[in-house]
Amino acid sequence: MILFLTVAIVYQHQWSVAQTPNLEINLIHEKLVWKPYSAAIVSQNGTDLYMIAVTDLNSTLWNRVYLPIQINSTTNNSVLFDLNYSTISNSGYATYFSEVRDNSSNKVLWSNFLNNTNGRFIDQNFTLPSDIKNKPLEFRLYIVTNSEGEHALDVKKALLTVP
Repeated sequence: MILFLTVAIVYQHQWSVAQTPNLEINLIHEKLVWKPYSAAIVSQNGTDLYMIAVTDLNSTLWNRVYLPIQINSTTNNSVLFDLNYSTISNSGYATYFSEVRDNSSNKVLWSNFLNNTNGRFIDQNFTLPSDIKNKPLEFRLYIVTNSEGEHALDVKKALLTVP
């Protein structure tokens, strides 16, 4: 009887720990509105965030979409960022990347280049620093152009998870 009680207590403890939910934020949820900057044009629905940049300039242009957000959490864990996206340049060349900025100081807290996928969707996972939590942030997705061209970034999944 004592052995059964010990097993039941251990099982109950493991079950309650396993049931602790992670904080998840879907960055392309229809209630979160991304805004364009420069020559960027954005469209979104509950399943896609689509950004295009068409330019006839032969100088560097920082086209982006941005989302003001705050991640409130008391954990010390890093934030996981899962991204499923495709990029394509119909003409010209572009550089694609994502970054997180402190919305108060404009300081870059995290930045990473995105692959040029030639229209194929890929998954990329990033670990964001834990110090991005509990402050006003701005998530940004960039298409940086240096010459004339037509470029697109299609995001099917942008999920933040705080374990």
